[in-house]
Amino acid sequence: MGRTVEAVRRLGAAIDRLEAASTRVGAGDLLLAGELRDARDRQSMLEETTRVVAQRLDGAIDRLRTLLEE
Repeated sequence: MGRTVEAVRRLGAAIDRLEAASTRVGAGDLLLAGELRDARDRQSMLEETTRVVAQRLDGAIDRLRTLLEE
């Protein structure tokens, strides 16, 4: 009976370690998900900035072409 009790105790300790590890991995997943969301938000802002800059450059090029044609 002593060996069975010891085996059950070791099994319980192993389960506790697995649960703790899965909690740490879960927290890491949340951190990565947050970083991914932040990166996507930044990418979206950079895309908008690029669009605005491209429009302004196109306008400046058009104005320069008009001036050069005169």
